[in-house]
Amino acid sequence: MNGWNLIDFLKIVWNWRKPILIVTGLAAVGSIILTDPHIMPPKFRSTAVFYPLNPNLSSSGTLFSGTSDYLFGSNADVDRVMSIANSAPLKLAIVNKFNLYDHYRIDTTRTRYPTYSVLKKLDAHYRVEKNPKGAIELIVEDRDRLLAAEMANAIVEQIDLINRQLINENKKKILEIYRRKMLDKEAVVQALTDSIFTLKSEYGLYTDIEDLSLTERKLRSHQGPDVDAAMERVKVLEEKKKGAVRELNNSIAQYEQYLVTVDSEVPTLLVLEKAFPAERKSKPVRWLLVTASVLIAFVVMALTAVVLERYAEFRKVFSS
Repeated sequence: MNGWNLIDFLKIVWNWRKPILIVTGLAAVGSIILTDPHIMPPKFRSTAVFYPLNPNLSSSGTLFSGTSDYLFGSNADVDRVMSIANSAPLKLAIVNKFNLYDHYRIDTTRTRYPTYSVLKKLDAHYRVEKNPKGAIELIVEDRDRLLAAEMANAIVEQIDLINRQLINENKKKILEIYRRKMLDKEAVVQALTDSIFTLKSEYGLYTDIEDLSLTERKLRSHQGPDVDAAMERVKVLEEKKKGAVRELNNSIAQYEQYLVTVDSEVPTLLVLEKAFPAERKSKPVRWLLVTASVLIAFVVMALTAVVLERYAEFRKVFSS
């Protein structure tokens, strides 16, 4: 038995050229038929590109202090947006909006797990990823080029809505802190006001200014030092009240400023590129599938021919 080399391989292929040509020809014809648009519908890809915005842009500090901040969000904002994009609530919202049960031909009355099936089908046609420039690319593929673009843009809008809701929920918690602080300041002012009123009522300190000297003389003749102490106490309380009122006004201003940012319709995403209907199909790449089928058929047949030839040689060697 001679050593095996490329020339031997080519000889074997040449000897088996007819079956190899027949099989590769059948593979080519079969792949052409299978990739026909009527059998394997083409799919169209639509892509939306966007950046998450910095949530601090809509904060009271940025809006009312005039300080500048970065336009785009941090890595944490990108991760949050991508988590929203891959979340089940968002996908279910898209399923219901575009009635994907019917579109993907999923019979909810016969399918055992219809929700699982439709989400799995959607996952196969939808992905979101971060590109090298830090932007988020949202890609949707579908047989309907118009629907693919509409779904991609709708998903971006839904991401923005959910992200805004999450940010506003956090803002509401902070707003509640401001509200409690404001109520505490109001309680302090009210307590000081009540104390001043009580002292003035008890010692008759509500007399007009013209009569104040006469009143003081009458009261001092009966109560003397108590009136002086009460008036000093009133002065101290009124100074405290002025300070408390200033703090209350500051708290009210902070509360009202932050209230403006809550439930706002400020976008949380900057859409760099909206999805549009694709002009060319993305799948299947027909020439690539046909070429791959022909090559695979040729390699399989060539290896089969080599194995059979070598097997025949081995049989001759062992039988002699």
